Parts: sequence; structure tokens; C-alpha cells
Amino acid sequence: MAIFDKATCEVRIDGAWRLMPLIEAHTQHRAADKRCPACHGRVHTQGSYAAQGTVAMAHRRTHDGCPRLPRYFTGEPKPHPQALD
Repeated sequence: MAIFDKATCEVRIDGAWRLMPLIEAHTQHRAADKRCPACHGRVHTQGSYAAQGTVAMAHRRTHDGCPRLPRYFTGEPKPHPQALD
């Protein structure tokens, strides 16, 4: 399981998952499904819609197998139990 840039997430567009910056996912694809590129768990973006605002990604349900969740990560990367295909 690769570790991706923390400023990215995957967005389902026309049935395919595309990796993109969080700011683009947040502003251009608000209603689309989003997932973590590391564990494929469902995520949402939160933050400002202003041009200079910051945007963050948060897992809808945390788990101990995602390296992007250092607070919960146990050291062994594994897919999210409710991973999106």
C-alpha cells in the first residue's frame, strides 16, 4: 500500500477513480464519492471554498490500517474494512 501526498484524495468521476488535489475535489466535485488513496476508505473534504482557504480530508470511519491516520495507525497498512471499489 503506497503512501500518497496528504493533499490528495481519489474522486469517482464517470465511474472511475481519479487522484486529485483536495482543493479541486472540494470545490469542483462536492457531491462526488471520495476515498483515501492509501486505504480506499470513504472520506470527506472540509474547509474553506475561498481561493486562499485550506482544505483537509477526513475519514468517515477511522481504522488502524491507514498510514494517513497517524493517531490510529498500528504500523501495518491494510485496506479499510468498508473500502470503496
